[in-house]
Amino acid sequence: KLIELREWRKLKPSGHGFYLPAIAKAEELLTYNTSASCALSLLFFSDGKPSDPKPDHPVIVSNMGKLASKFGRRLSVSCIGMAEKSTDFSTLEDMVEEAKQYGSIASFGKPSLDADSLSHIISGLASSLTTSRTEMTELRTGELRQVRMDIVREKLHTLDSEGTWKNYAVDDESRYVQRFWAWTFNGRRTGDFVEIVSRRCMRCYSEDGLQSCPVCEAAFVCRGCFREGDAFANHRASNNGVECECGSLLRRVTMGSLQYKDEEQLPSFCIAVKDQAFGEGAERIVRKVRFLDPANGDYIGPVMVAKESRFAGEYHSQMAYHKNFMRTQNIAASFGRRFNDALDEAEKYFDTSSQAFIRGLPRILFIEPMVVELIDNESEKNILIERYLVGDYKKFNSNMGFVEDEVKKLVKQMNNLGVGVTSQPQQGIDLGIIEEGSEEEEESDDEDDGELFDSKEVEPGESDYGDLQDAYFPQAFSHFSYERSRGNFMVVDLQGVFSLKDDGSKVYELTDPVIHQHKRLRRRSRRQDHNRGTDAGKKWNFGRTDRGINGMKAFFETHKCTDACRLLGLSEVDAEDV
Repeated sequence: KLIELREWRKLKPSGHGFYLPAIAKAEELLTYNTSASCALSLLFFSDGKPSDPKPDHPVIVSNMGKLASKFGRRLSVSCIGMAEKSTDFSTLEDMVEEAKQYGSIASFGKPSLDADSLSHIISGLASSLTTSRTEMTELRTGELRQVRMDIVREKLHTLDSEGTWKNYAVDDESRYVQRFWAWTFNGRRTGDFVEIVSRRCMRCYSEDGLQSCPVCEAAFVCRGCFREGDAFANHRASNNGVECECGSLLRRVTMGSLQYKDEEQLPSFCIAVKDQAFGEGAERIVRKVRFLDPANGDYIGPVMVAKESRFAGEYHSQMAYHKNFMRTQNIAASFGRRFNDALDEAEKYFDTSSQAFIRGLPRILFIEPMVVELIDNESEKNILIERYLVGDYKKFNSNMGFVEDEVKKLVKQMNNLGVGVTSQPQQGIDLGIIEEGSEEEEESDDEDDGELFDSKEVEPGESDYGDLQDAYFPQAFSHFSYERSRGNFMVVDLQGVFSLKDDGSKVYELTDPVIHQHKRLRRRSRRQDHNRGTDAGKKWNFGRTDRGINGMKAFFETHKCTDACRLLGLSEVDAEDV
Protein backbone atom coordinates (compact mmCIF):
# COMPACT_ATOMS: atom_id res chain seq x y z
CA LYS A 1 0.00 0.00 0.00
CA LEU A 2 1.32 3.44 -0.94
CA ILE A 3 1.11 5.79 2.05
CA GLU A 4 -0.37 9.23 1.57
CA LEU A 5 2.44 11.60 0.83
CA ARG A 6 1.12 14.26 3.15
CA GLU A 7 2.20 11.98 6.01
CA TRP A 8 5.76 11.73 4.68
CA ARG A 9 7.31 13.57 7.62
CA LYS A 10 5.59 11.32 10.14
CA LEU A 11 5.73 7.86 8.52
CA LYS A 12 9.17 6.48 7.64
CA PRO A 13 10.12 3.10 6.10
CA SER A 14 11.23 0.55 8.69
CA GLY A 15 14.17 -1.76 8.10
CA HIS A 16 16.85 -1.60 5.46
CA GLY A 17 16.88 -2.01 1.69
CA PHE A 18 20.01 -3.72 0.42
CA TYR A 19 20.77 -3.19 -3.28
CA LEU A 20 23.40 -5.88 -3.88
CA PRO A 21 21.07 -8.79 -2.99
CA ALA A 22 18.34 -7.22 -5.15
CA ILE A 23 20.64 -7.03 -8.18
CA ALA A 24 21.79 -10.62 -7.60
CA LYS A 25 18.15 -11.78 -7.41
CA ALA A 26 17.38 -9.95 -10.68
CA GLU A 27 20.19 -11.83 -12.45
CA GLU A 28 18.93 -15.10 -10.97
CA LEU A 29 15.41 -14.46 -12.30
CA LEU A 30 16.56 -13.57 -15.82
CA THR A 31 18.95 -16.51 -15.96
CA TYR A 32 16.28 -18.90 -14.66
CA ASN A 33 14.23 -18.24 -17.79
CA THR A 34 16.36 -20.43 -20.07
CA SER A 35 14.21 -19.73 -23.14
CA ALA A 36 15.17 -16.03 -22.87
CA SER A 37 11.60 -15.08 -23.69
CA CYS A 38 10.93 -12.70 -20.81
CA ALA A 39 12.06 -9.25 -19.74
CA LEU A 40 12.52 -7.86 -16.25
CA SER A 41 11.84 -4.41 -14.90
CA LEU A 42 13.62 -3.32 -11.73
CA LEU A 43 12.15 -0.54 -9.60
CA PHE A 44 14.37 1.00 -6.91
CA PHE A 45 12.20 3.21 -4.72
CA SER A 46 14.48 4.98 -2.26
CA ASP A 47 14.45 7.68 0.39
CA GLY A 48 18.19 8.21 0.18
CA LYS A 49 21.49 6.33 0.06
CA PRO A 50 21.40 2.52 -0.06
CA SER A 51 21.59 0.71 3.26
CA ASP A 52 24.47 -1.40 1.99
CA PRO A 53 27.84 -0.60 3.64
CA LYS A 54 29.41 2.50 2.07
CA PRO A 55 32.41 0.62 0.53
CA ASP A 56 29.89 -1.47 -1.43
CA HIS A 57 28.49 1.47 -3.39
CA PRO A 58 31.01 1.20 -6.31
CA VAL A 59 30.30 -2.54 -6.33
CA ILE A 60 26.56 -1.83 -6.63
CA VAL A 61 27.18 0.31 -9.72
CA SER A 62 29.60 -2.22 -11.20
CA ASN A 63 27.19 -5.12 -10.67
CA MET A 64 24.41 -3.17 -12.33
CA GLY A 65 26.71 -2.72 -15.33
CA LYS A 66 27.47 -6.45 -15.45
CA LEU A 67 23.76 -7.23 -15.34
CA ALA A 68 23.02 -4.76 -18.15
CA SER A 69 25.93 -6.11 -20.23
CA LYS A 70 24.46 -9.59 -20.04
CA PHE A 71 20.80 -8.78 -20.69
CA GLY A 72 20.70 -5.45 -22.57
CA ARG A 73 17.20 -4.35 -23.53
CA ARG A 74 15.62 -7.29 -21.69
CA LEU A 75 16.39 -5.30 -18.56
CA SER A 76 14.77 -1.99 -17.68
CA VAL A 77 15.76 -0.08 -14.56
CA SER A 78 13.76 2.70 -12.93
CA CYS A 79 15.11 4.49 -9.87
CA ILE A 80 12.86 6.85 -7.95
CA GLY A 81 14.27 9.12 -5.28
CA MET A 82 11.50 10.19 -2.94
CA ALA A 83 12.92 12.60 -0.37
CA GLU A 84 13.92 16.18 0.28
CA LYS A 85 15.78 17.98 -2.53
CA SER A 86 19.04 17.97 -0.61
CA THR A 87 19.08 14.15 -0.27
CA ASP A 88 22.03 12.38 -1.89
CA PHE A 89 20.86 10.03 -4.66
CA SER A 90 24.25 9.70 -6.39
CA THR A 91 24.27 5.90 -6.12
CA LEU A 92 20.90 5.60 -7.87
CA GLU A 93 21.97 8.09 -10.55
CA ASP A 94 25.22 6.18 -11.16
CA MET A 95 23.29 2.88 -11.39
CA VAL A 96 21.00 4.32 -14.06
CA GLU A 97 23.90 5.77 -16.05
CA GLU A 98 25.81 2.48 -15.88
CA ALA A 99 22.80 0.51 -17.13
CA LYS A 100 22.36 2.94 -20.04
CA GLN A 101 26.01 2.52 -21.00
CA TYR A 102 25.30 -1.13 -21.80
CA GLY A 103 22.05 -0.56 -23.69
CA SER A 104 19.47 -1.24 -20.99
CA ILE A 105 16.44 1.04 -20.69
CA ALA A 106 17.02 3.07 -17.54
CA SER A 107 15.70 6.24 -15.91
CA PHE A 108 16.04 8.20 -12.70
CA GLY A 109 13.18 10.28 -11.35
CA LYS A 110 13.17 12.65 -8.44
CA PRO A 111 9.55 13.69 -8.14
CA SER A 112 8.13 16.39 -5.96
CA LEU A 113 6.54 15.11 -2.80
CA ASP A 114 3.09 14.80 -4.34
CA ALA A 115 1.04 12.02 -5.88
CA ASP A 116 0.77 13.60 -9.36
CA SER A 117 4.54 13.78 -9.80
CA LEU A 118 5.00 10.19 -8.65
CA SER A 119 2.16 9.02 -10.88
CA HIS A 120 3.87 10.55 -13.93
CA ILE A 121 7.06 8.56 -13.25
CA ILE A 122 5.17 5.32 -12.65
CA SER A 123 3.32 5.84 -15.95
CA GLY A 124 6.67 6.11 -17.72
CA LEU A 125 7.73 2.82 -16.16
CA ALA A 126 4.54 1.15 -17.40
CA SER A 127 5.24 2.51 -20.90
CA SER A 128 8.75 0.96 -20.85
CA LEU A 129 7.27 -2.38 -19.86
CA THR A 130 4.79 -2.22 -22.74
CA THR A 131 7.59 -1.37 -25.19
CA SER A 132 9.68 -4.33 -24.01
CA ARG A 133 6.75 -6.71 -24.27
CA THR A 134 5.90 -5.49 -27.80
CA GLU A 135 9.52 -5.96 -28.93
CA MET A 136 9.54 -9.54 -27.67
CA THR A 137 6.17 -10.55 -29.13
CA GLU A 138 5.72 -12.08 -32.57
CA LEU A 139 3.01 -9.86 -34.06
CA ARG A 140 1.48 -12.52 -36.31
CA THR A 141 1.15 -15.26 -33.69
CA GLY A 142 1.28 -13.40 -30.38
CA GLU A 143 3.99 -15.78 -29.15
CA LEU A 144 7.02 -14.54 -27.24
CA ARG A 145 10.26 -14.45 -29.21
CA GLN A 146 13.44 -15.92 -27.79
CA VAL A 147 16.26 -13.42 -27.28
CA ARG A 148 19.76 -14.71 -28.02
CA MET A 149 21.78 -15.55 -24.92
CA ASP A 150 25.21 -15.52 -26.61
CA ILE A 151 25.45 -11.71 -26.74
CA VAL A 152 27.97 -9.85 -24.58
CA ARG A 153 27.64 -6.07 -24.68
CA GLU A 154 30.44 -3.58 -24.25
CA LYS A 155 30.25 -0.23 -22.53
CA LEU A 156 29.53 2.85 -24.61
CA HIS A 157 32.69 4.47 -26.06
CA THR A 158 34.83 1.37 -25.45
CA LEU A 159 37.99 1.46 -27.61
CA ASP A 160 38.39 -1.04 -30.46
CA SER A 161 41.62 -2.21 -28.85
CA GLU A 162 39.67 -3.36 -25.80
CA GLY A 163 37.70 -6.59 -25.81
CA THR A 164 38.27 -9.65 -28.00
CA TRP A 165 38.12 -10.18 -31.76
CA LYS A 166 37.55 -13.30 -33.82
CA ASN A 167 39.48 -13.60 -37.11
CA TYR A 168 38.14 -15.33 -40.21
CA ALA A 169 41.30 -15.73 -42.29
CA VAL A 170 42.74 -17.73 -45.18
CA ASP A 171 45.20 -19.68 -43.05
CA ASP A 172 42.56 -20.89 -40.57
CA GLU A 173 40.82 -24.06 -41.77
CA SER A 174 38.26 -23.96 -38.95
CA ARG A 175 37.22 -20.32 -39.28
CA TYR A 176 37.01 -18.50 -42.61
CA VAL A 177 34.79 -16.49 -44.97
CA GLN A 178 32.83 -18.69 -47.34
CA ARG A 179 31.28 -16.01 -49.57
CA PHE A 180 29.88 -12.48 -49.75
CA TRP A 181 26.41 -11.49 -50.99
CA ALA A 182 25.17 -8.13 -52.24
CA TRP A 183 21.74 -7.05 -53.50
CA THR A 184 20.58 -6.34 -57.02
CA PHE A 185 17.63 -4.05 -57.64
CA ASN A 186 15.70 -2.24 -60.33
CA GLY A 187 12.43 -0.36 -60.23
CA ARG A 188 10.15 -3.15 -61.41
CA ARG A 189 11.59 -5.80 -59.13
CA THR A 190 12.34 -5.74 -55.45
CA GLY A 191 15.54 -7.62 -56.21
CA ASP A 192 17.35 -10.58 -54.75
CA PHE A 193 20.69 -11.68 -53.35
CA VAL A 194 23.58 -11.72 -55.80
CA GLU A 195 26.84 -13.47 -54.96
CA ILE A 196 30.04 -11.44 -55.15
CA VAL A 197 32.87 -12.85 -57.25
CA SER A 198 35.48 -14.37 -54.93
CA ARG A 199 38.89 -12.76 -55.52
CA ARG A 200 40.81 -15.70 -54.06
CA CYS A 201 42.94 -18.40 -55.61
CA MET A 202 40.64 -21.31 -56.36
CA ARG A 203 43.43 -23.70 -55.35
CA CYS A 204 44.99 -22.28 -52.17
CA TYR A 205 42.65 -19.32 -51.35
CA SER A 206 45.50 -16.82 -51.41
CA GLU A 207 44.65 -13.23 -52.36
CA ASP A 208 48.16 -12.31 -53.45
CA GLY A 209 49.20 -11.81 -57.11
CA LEU A 210 45.98 -13.08 -58.67
CA GLN A 211 45.50 -13.96 -62.34
CA SER A 212 41.93 -14.16 -63.63
CA CYS A 213 40.48 -16.66 -66.09
CA PRO A 214 40.54 -14.91 -69.50
CA VAL A 215 37.14 -16.38 -70.43
CA CYS A 216 34.81 -15.85 -67.45
CA GLU A 217 37.02 -13.40 -65.50
CA ALA A 218 35.33 -14.74 -62.35
CA ALA A 219 37.89 -17.36 -61.27
CA PHE A 220 41.42 -16.68 -60.05
CA VAL A 221 44.72 -18.38 -59.29
CA CYS A 222 47.62 -16.88 -57.37
CA ARG A 223 51.07 -16.32 -58.82
CA GLY A 224 52.46 -19.49 -57.27
CA CYS A 225 49.66 -21.76 -58.54
CA PHE A 226 49.79 -20.11 -61.97
CA ARG A 227 53.45 -21.11 -62.35
CA GLU A 228 52.48 -24.75 -61.95
CA GLY A 229 50.95 -24.63 -65.45
CA ASP A 230 47.48 -25.47 -66.82
CA ALA A 231 46.08 -23.34 -64.02
CA PHE A 232 42.60 -23.12 -65.53
CA ALA A 233 42.52 -26.50 -67.30
CA ASN A 234 40.19 -28.21 -64.85
CA HIS A 235 38.19 -25.01 -64.48
CA ARG A 236 37.35 -25.03 -68.22
CA ALA A 237 36.93 -28.82 -68.58
CA SER A 238 33.43 -30.28 -68.84
CA ASN A 239 32.71 -33.66 -67.28
CA ASN A 240 30.32 -36.15 -68.93
CA GLY A 241 28.37 -33.39 -70.60
CA VAL A 242 28.05 -31.35 -67.40
CA GLU A 243 28.69 -27.63 -67.88
CA CYS A 244 32.22 -26.65 -66.87
CA GLU A 245 32.79 -24.31 -63.96
CA CYS A 246 33.99 -21.57 -66.31
CA GLY A 247 30.82 -21.70 -68.38
CA SER A 248 28.66 -21.72 -65.25
CA LEU A 249 30.40 -18.64 -63.83
CA LEU A 250 30.23 -16.82 -67.17
CA ARG A 251 26.49 -17.53 -67.42
CA ARG A 252 25.88 -16.29 -63.88
CA VAL A 253 27.84 -13.09 -64.53
CA THR A 254 25.87 -12.51 -67.74
CA MET A 255 22.53 -13.13 -66.02
CA GLY A 256 23.47 -10.85 -63.11
CA SER A 257 23.45 -13.46 -60.33
CA LEU A 258 27.21 -13.03 -59.87
CA GLN A 259 28.58 -9.52 -59.38
CA TYR A 260 32.02 -7.92 -59.25
CA LYS A 261 33.14 -5.63 -56.42
CA ASP A 262 36.36 -3.65 -56.67
CA GLU A 263 38.93 -3.55 -53.88
CA GLU A 264 37.65 -0.21 -52.61
CA GLN A 265 34.22 -1.75 -52.00
CA LEU A 266 35.52 -5.11 -50.79
CA PRO A 267 39.19 -4.82 -49.73
CA SER A 268 39.64 -8.44 -48.64
CA PHE A 269 37.97 -11.80 -48.12
CA CYS A 270 39.39 -11.99 -44.59
CA ILE A 271 37.60 -10.23 -41.75
CA ALA A 272 37.74 -9.78 -37.96
CA VAL A 273 34.54 -9.53 -35.89
CA LYS A 274 34.50 -8.13 -32.37
CA ASP A 275 32.91 -10.48 -29.85
CA GLN A 276 31.27 -7.70 -27.84
CA ALA A 277 28.25 -5.82 -29.24
CA PHE A 278 28.49 -2.03 -29.01
CA GLY A 279 24.86 -1.27 -29.88
CA GLU A 280 21.43 -2.81 -29.54
CA GLY A 281 18.04 -1.83 -30.93
CA ALA A 282 14.57 -3.31 -30.78
CA GLU A 283 15.45 -5.79 -33.56
CA ARG A 284 19.23 -5.86 -34.01
CA ILE A 285 22.55 -5.98 -32.22
CA VAL A 286 25.61 -4.29 -33.72
CA ARG A 287 29.31 -5.27 -33.58
CA LYS A 288 32.48 -3.77 -35.08
CA VAL A 289 34.01 -5.51 -38.14
CA ARG A 290 37.34 -4.92 -39.89
CA PHE A 291 38.80 -6.25 -43.14
CA LEU A 292 42.16 -7.97 -42.72
CA ASP A 293 45.20 -7.83 -44.96
CA PRO A 294 45.64 -11.55 -45.78
CA ALA A 295 49.42 -11.10 -45.97
CA ASN A 296 50.04 -9.74 -42.48
CA GLY A 297 46.69 -9.60 -40.65
CA ASP A 298 46.65 -5.79 -40.38
CA TYR A 299 43.34 -3.92 -40.53
CA ILE A 300 42.62 -2.42 -43.96
CA GLY A 301 39.74 -0.55 -45.56
CA PRO A 302 36.87 1.24 -43.83
CA VAL A 303 35.57 0.36 -40.39
CA MET A 304 32.45 -1.78 -40.78
CA VAL A 305 29.62 -2.85 -38.51
CA ALA A 306 27.85 -6.21 -38.38
CA LYS A 307 24.10 -6.24 -37.80
CA GLU A 308 22.48 -9.39 -36.48
CA SER A 309 19.05 -10.21 -35.16
CA ARG A 310 18.59 -10.02 -31.38
CA PHE A 311 16.46 -13.10 -31.58
CA ALA A 312 17.42 -16.75 -31.84
CA GLY A 313 16.95 -18.51 -35.16
CA GLU A 314 18.48 -21.03 -37.50
CA TYR A 315 20.71 -20.24 -40.49
CA HIS A 316 17.83 -19.92 -42.99
CA SER A 317 15.72 -17.68 -40.75
CA GLN A 318 18.75 -15.42 -40.29
CA MET A 319 19.21 -15.21 -44.08
CA ALA A 320 15.51 -14.34 -44.45
CA TYR A 321 16.03 -11.60 -41.86
CA HIS A 322 18.99 -10.19 -43.83
CA LYS A 323 16.98 -10.41 -47.04
CA ASN A 324 14.23 -8.23 -45.57
CA PHE A 325 16.81 -5.71 -44.34
CA MET A 326 18.61 -5.48 -47.68
CA ARG A 327 15.39 -5.29 -49.68
CA THR A 328 14.07 -2.47 -47.49
CA GLN A 329 17.36 -0.54 -47.52
CA ASN A 330 17.78 -0.85 -51.29
CA ILE A 331 14.23 0.27 -52.05
CA ALA A 332 14.79 3.22 -49.69
CA ALA A 333 18.04 3.92 -51.59
CA SER A 334 16.06 4.03 -54.84
CA PHE A 335 13.75 6.64 -53.35
CA GLY A 336 16.89 8.49 -52.20
CA ARG A 337 18.28 8.59 -55.73
CA ARG A 338 14.94 9.92 -57.02
CA PHE A 339 14.94 12.55 -54.28
CA ASN A 340 18.42 13.71 -55.30
CA ASP A 341 17.42 13.74 -58.97
CA ALA A 342 14.39 15.86 -58.07
CA LEU A 343 16.63 18.41 -56.34
CA ASP A 344 18.87 18.49 -59.43
CA GLU A 345 15.80 18.92 -61.62
CA ALA A 346 14.55 21.82 -59.47
CA GLU A 347 17.66 23.83 -60.37
CA LYS A 348 16.33 24.77 -63.80
CA TYR A 349 13.50 26.77 -62.22
CA PHE A 350 15.96 29.22 -60.66
CA ASP A 351 18.28 31.85 -62.05
CA THR A 352 22.00 31.20 -62.44
CA SER A 353 22.98 32.97 -59.23
CA SER A 354 20.69 30.72 -57.19
CA GLN A 355 21.51 27.38 -58.81
CA ALA A 356 24.74 27.00 -56.83
CA PHE A 357 22.69 27.38 -53.65
CA ILE A 358 20.34 24.58 -54.76
CA ARG A 359 23.31 22.33 -55.60
CA GLY A 360 24.61 22.88 -52.07
CA LEU A 361 21.47 21.54 -50.40
CA PRO A 362 21.73 18.16 -48.61
CA ARG A 363 21.31 14.91 -50.53
CA ILE A 364 20.08 11.56 -49.23
CA LEU A 365 22.29 8.45 -49.31
CA PHE A 366 21.54 5.01 -47.88
CA ILE A 367 24.71 2.99 -47.38
CA GLU A 368 25.05 -0.34 -49.17
CA PRO A 369 25.06 -3.49 -47.01
CA MET A 370 26.51 -6.93 -47.76
CA VAL A 371 25.97 -10.35 -46.20
CA VAL A 372 28.95 -12.50 -45.20
CA GLU A 373 28.63 -16.27 -44.91
CA LEU A 374 31.13 -17.64 -42.40
CA ILE A 375 32.38 -21.05 -41.36
CA ASP A 376 33.06 -21.17 -37.63
CA ASN A 377 34.24 -24.56 -36.36
CA GLU A 378 32.26 -26.44 -39.03
CA SER A 379 29.04 -24.50 -38.37
CA GLU A 380 27.63 -22.00 -40.86
CA LYS A 381 26.64 -18.52 -39.75
CA ASN A 382 25.88 -15.28 -41.55
CA ILE A 383 26.14 -11.60 -40.66
CA LEU A 384 25.09 -8.44 -42.43
CA ILE A 385 27.81 -5.79 -42.68
CA GLU A 386 27.88 -2.17 -43.80
CA ARG A 387 30.15 0.83 -43.47
CA TYR A 388 30.40 2.38 -40.00
CA LEU A 389 28.94 5.88 -40.01
CA VAL A 390 31.37 8.36 -38.48
CA GLY A 391 29.86 11.44 -36.87
CA ASP A 392 26.97 12.46 -34.65
CA TYR A 393 24.55 9.56 -35.15
CA LYS A 394 20.94 10.72 -34.83
CA LYS A 395 17.41 9.52 -35.37
CA PHE A 396 15.72 12.16 -37.53
CA ASN A 397 12.24 10.65 -37.46
CA SER A 398 10.58 7.37 -36.45
CA ASN A 399 8.01 4.94 -37.80
CA MET A 400 5.29 6.36 -35.56
CA GLY A 401 5.49 10.13 -36.00
CA PHE A 402 8.52 11.19 -33.94
CA VAL A 403 10.35 14.24 -35.35
CA GLU A 404 13.81 15.42 -34.31
CA ASP A 405 13.54 18.28 -31.77
CA GLU A 406 15.69 20.62 -33.87
CA VAL A 407 13.20 20.45 -36.73
CA LYS A 408 10.21 21.12 -34.49
CA LYS A 409 11.93 24.15 -32.98
CA LEU A 410 12.90 25.58 -36.38
CA VAL A 411 9.41 25.11 -37.82
CA LYS A 412 7.82 26.74 -34.78
CA GLN A 413 10.27 29.64 -34.95
CA MET A 414 9.72 30.23 -38.67
CA ASN A 415 5.94 30.04 -38.30
CA ASN A 416 6.07 32.61 -35.51
CA LEU A 417 8.17 34.90 -37.71
CA GLY A 418 6.01 34.29 -40.77
CA VAL A 419 9.06 33.38 -42.86
CA GLY A 420 9.02 31.03 -45.83
CA VAL A 421 5.29 30.40 -45.97
CA THR A 422 3.97 33.10 -48.25
CA SER A 423 3.30 32.71 -51.92
CA GLN A 424 4.63 36.13 -52.94
CA PRO A 425 8.35 36.95 -53.11
CA GLN A 426 9.71 38.75 -50.03
CA GLN A 427 13.05 40.11 -48.96
CA GLY A 428 15.57 37.46 -47.94
CA ILE A 429 17.16 34.71 -50.02
CA ASP A 430 15.80 35.52 -53.46
CA LEU A 431 16.07 32.32 -55.45
CA GLY A 432 14.39 33.87 -58.49
CA ILE A 433 12.14 31.14 -59.87
CA ILE A 434 12.18 31.02 -63.68
CA GLU A 435 9.00 30.01 -65.47
CA GLU A 436 9.69 27.01 -67.70
CA GLY A 437 7.89 26.43 -70.96
CA SER A 438 6.75 23.08 -72.30
CA GLU A 439 9.68 22.97 -74.71
CA GLU A 440 11.96 22.28 -71.75
CA GLU A 441 10.11 19.12 -70.83
CA GLU A 442 11.79 15.85 -71.68
CA GLU A 443 10.37 12.41 -72.10
CA SER A 444 10.51 10.36 -68.90
CA ASP A 445 12.86 7.42 -68.79
CA ASP A 446 11.09 5.95 -65.77
CA GLU A 447 9.16 3.17 -67.49
CA ASP A 448 11.06 0.49 -65.61
CA ASP A 449 10.06 1.99 -62.30
CA GLY A 450 6.31 1.86 -62.80
CA GLU A 451 5.60 -0.17 -59.69
CA LEU A 452 7.37 2.23 -57.37
CA PHE A 453 7.62 5.73 -58.76
CA ASP A 454 5.43 8.48 -60.09
CA SER A 455 7.52 10.05 -62.85
CA LYS A 456 5.90 13.49 -62.80
CA GLU A 457 8.18 16.45 -63.29
CA VAL A 458 9.24 18.55 -60.32
CA GLU A 459 7.45 21.90 -60.12
CA PRO A 460 8.52 23.97 -57.09
CA GLY A 461 5.71 25.67 -55.22
CA GLU A 462 5.47 29.41 -54.74
CA SER A 463 7.57 30.71 -51.88
CA ASP A 464 10.37 33.15 -51.17
CA TYR A 465 12.48 30.14 -50.09
CA GLY A 466 13.94 32.14 -47.24
CA ASP A 467 13.89 29.15 -44.90
CA LEU A 468 15.70 26.25 -46.56
CA GLN A 469 17.29 24.69 -43.51
CA ASP A 470 19.44 21.55 -43.81
CA ALA A 471 17.49 19.99 -40.94
CA TYR A 472 14.26 19.97 -42.99
CA PHE A 473 15.44 17.49 -45.63
CA PRO A 474 14.95 14.14 -43.85
CA GLN A 475 11.29 14.98 -43.23
CA ALA A 476 10.92 16.25 -46.79
CA PHE A 477 12.37 12.96 -48.04
CA SER A 478 9.79 10.90 -46.13
CA HIS A 479 7.04 13.11 -47.57
CA PHE A 480 8.58 12.77 -51.04
CA SER A 481 8.63 8.95 -50.82
CA TYR A 482 4.90 8.96 -50.05
CA GLU A 483 3.93 11.30 -52.88
CA ARG A 484 6.24 9.82 -55.52
CA SER A 485 5.00 6.29 -54.77
CA ARG A 486 1.40 7.47 -55.30
CA GLY A 487 0.74 7.03 -51.61
CA ASN A 488 1.68 3.34 -51.63
CA PHE A 489 4.90 3.61 -49.60
CA MET A 490 6.61 5.86 -47.10
CA VAL A 491 10.27 5.68 -46.00
CA VAL A 492 10.67 6.67 -42.34
CA ASP A 493 12.70 5.86 -39.22
CA LEU A 494 15.52 7.84 -40.80
CA GLN A 495 18.73 7.55 -38.80
CA GLY A 496 22.39 8.15 -39.47
CA VAL A 497 24.78 11.09 -39.73
CA PHE A 498 24.80 14.47 -41.46
CA SER A 499 28.15 14.81 -43.26
CA LEU A 500 30.02 17.63 -44.94
CA LYS A 501 32.22 16.09 -47.64
CA ASP A 502 35.67 17.25 -48.76
CA ASP A 503 34.19 18.76 -51.92
CA GLY A 504 31.79 20.89 -49.84
CA SER A 505 28.71 18.80 -50.58
CA LYS A 506 26.29 17.90 -47.78
CA VAL A 507 24.70 14.50 -47.39
CA TYR A 508 22.53 12.59 -44.96
CA GLU A 509 24.10 9.11 -44.77
CA LEU A 510 21.34 6.83 -43.54
CA THR A 511 20.78 3.21 -42.59
CA ASP A 512 18.17 0.83 -41.19
CA PRO A 513 15.03 2.60 -42.49
CA VAL A 514 11.41 1.47 -42.18
CA ILE A 515 9.03 1.38 -45.14
CA HIS A 516 5.29 1.68 -44.54
CA GLN A 517 3.10 0.02 -47.15
CA HIS A 518 -0.48 1.21 -47.71
CA LYS A 519 -3.12 -1.48 -47.26
CA ARG A 520 -4.51 -0.92 -50.77
CA LEU A 521 -1.25 -2.21 -52.25
CA ARG A 522 -1.37 -5.25 -49.96
CA ARG A 523 -4.89 -6.03 -51.13
CA ARG A 524 -3.93 -5.59 -54.78
CA SER A 525 -0.87 -7.85 -54.38
CA ARG A 526 -2.93 -10.57 -52.70
CA ARG A 527 -5.60 -10.32 -55.42
CA GLN A 528 -2.99 -10.58 -58.17
CA ASP A 529 -1.35 -13.54 -56.44
CA HIS A 530 -4.70 -15.29 -56.19
CA ASN A 531 -5.43 -14.74 -59.88
CA ARG A 532 -1.94 -15.82 -60.98
CA GLY A 533 -1.49 -18.63 -58.47
CA THR A 534 1.76 -17.06 -57.19
CA ASP A 535 3.12 -15.58 -53.98
CA ALA A 536 4.87 -12.62 -55.64
CA GLY A 537 3.09 -10.23 -53.28
CA LYS A 538 5.44 -11.34 -50.54
CA LYS A 539 8.12 -9.22 -52.20
CA TRP A 540 6.55 -6.20 -50.50
CA ASN A 541 7.02 -7.65 -47.01
CA PHE A 542 8.88 -5.04 -44.96
CA GLY A 543 8.75 -6.80 -41.60
CA ARG A 544 7.25 -6.05 -38.21
CA THR A 545 8.24 -2.35 -38.19
CA ASP A 546 5.98 -1.65 -41.20
CA ARG A 547 2.99 0.09 -39.56
CA GLY A 548 1.15 0.57 -42.84
CA ILE A 549 -1.54 3.24 -42.97
CA ASN A 550 -1.27 3.90 -39.21
CA GLY A 551 2.40 4.81 -39.59
CA MET A 552 1.62 7.08 -42.55
CA LYS A 553 -1.10 8.87 -40.59
CA ALA A 554 1.26 9.27 -37.62
CA PHE A 555 3.83 10.92 -39.91
CA PHE A 556 1.41 13.49 -41.31
CA GLU A 557 0.00 14.24 -37.86
CA THR A 558 3.38 15.66 -36.82
CA HIS A 559 4.83 16.75 -40.20
CA LYS A 560 4.70 20.41 -41.14
CA CYS A 561 5.64 21.22 -44.73
CA THR A 562 8.62 23.54 -45.07
CA ASP A 563 10.43 25.21 -47.95
CA ALA A 564 12.19 21.88 -48.55
CA CYS A 565 8.82 20.30 -49.36
CA ARG A 566 7.75 23.27 -51.47
CA LEU A 567 11.02 23.18 -53.43
CA LEU A 568 10.14 19.61 -54.49
CA GLY A 569 6.56 20.58 -55.35
CA LEU A 570 5.08 18.36 -52.64
CA SER A 571 1.44 18.79 -51.66
CA GLU A 572 0.32 19.25 -48.09
CA VAL A 573 -1.44 16.11 -46.84
CA ASP A 574 -4.04 15.83 -44.09
CA ALA A 575 -3.51 12.70 -41.99
CA GLU A 576 -7.21 11.86 -42.33
CA ASP A 577 -6.87 11.73 -46.14
CA VAL A 578 -4.15 9.06 -46.14
